[in-house]
Amino acid sequence: MPIRKILAPVQGTDTDKLVLNAALAIAKTFGAQAQAIFVRPDPSEALPYLGDGVSGQVIEDLLQAAKEGSDAASAKALKNLEDGAQAAGLPVVSDTSPLPSVRFMEVTGRQDLVVSEESRLSDLVVFAGADASDGIAGGEALEAALLSADRPVLIAPKAAAKSIGTSIVIGWDGSMEASAAVSAAIPFIQRADKVTILRIDEDEDDIHATRMLETYLALHGAKPESRTVEAMGRPIGEVLLEEAAAAGADLLVMGGYGRSRLSEFLFGGATRHVRAHASVPVLMAH
Repeated sequence: MPIRKILAPVQGTDTDKLVLNAALAIAKTFGAQAQAIFVRPDPSEALPYLGDGVSGQVIEDLLQAAKEGSDAASAKALKNLEDGAQAAGLPVVSDTSPLPSVRFMEVTGRQDLVVSEESRLSDLVVFAGADASDGIAGGEALEAALLSADRPVLIAPKAAAKSIGTSIVIGWDGSMEASAAVSAAIPFIQRADKVTILRIDEDEDDIHATRMLETYLALHGAKPESRTVEAMGRPIGEVLLEEAAAAGADLLVMGGYGRSRLSEFLFGGATRHVRAHASVPVLMAH
């Protein structure tokens, strides 16, 4: 399916630039619209937690302060968008045309719920890579897009990528999640100069699945190379990132949350590791 709508959640911070640079670059490549969405928190949702002893004046002051903070963040998000659009040479529009283009939206609500709803009819959802303040890319909003809305997500790393998708590494284990990621990445794969299928600790049972993938990619015009590496006790997410970097890849394609979120939180996992340490753009699907 062609990429036409790229959802880019923004927050009015410097990390918006990572999200917007990636989203605008992809929009230009595929003739799509990058829709930046700012979710304004609803301060009234916090009122039940203030207690009965709080005066009306205090509540009014808190609501006013929340509004002013949201106004400032929204204005900063819009400015980040306009600056990014100007640098990319894309028009900021209020409708669906022309393409490629950029659009700004503001919605009031809880961010993960809003992003989940808006993601359902998006072809790709872009998030910034992790930083020291949050430790993991995208937070609950990424999980909402990936798991609740069942949409592919792209993580833009902290170090800005010069390109996205010219050299692709596919982390392949034959799973449903990896298959979904490959399917979502087909528009990138069809344009790539190089595609590498990366298998980790492959055994005889995995060979058939890899051959199926090679045939599938060939039908889409790709000529993939296949490599097998041994984890040697290293975490799978670490191996994926190291091999992608060593191959000079500018896109890692992988399944997300082959295990439950709780299991990954308690015991670690490839998805959580990559979300925390992504050094190249990563496309995930579930």
